[in-house]
Amino acid sequence: MLPDDLLKRCRAIRKAYRELEIKHHEKEWSIEEDLLALTNDIGNMNRLIMTKQGRYYDETPYQLEQKLAENIWWLIELADRLDIDIQKEMETFLAQKEELLGIKK
Repeated sequence: MLPDDLLKRCRAIRKAYRELEIKHHEKEWSIEEDLLALTNDIGNMNRLIMTKQGRYYDETPYQLEQKLAENIWWLIELADRLDIDIQKEMETFLAQKEELLGIKK
């Protein structure tokens, strides 16, 4: 699924952000604050997608591709914080859908 080195890089980036949170706010963000950041980024991505479809005007300083990747990063981060093996869960999810839809591997 996701290469181990990619997951390690995601974790290293989150660790660096945690250090900044502690430095500036004396404690790391809670899971709820991480989720709030993700939902904010999903809103930004939504506007970027609407802009790409000609249904909104571009007011964000972000690129759609980068924002999509950032949202995936947040999901990986949340899975880690909730002790969810995202690799295993993705495999289970995909296998179930493939079976349900009659998709042969």
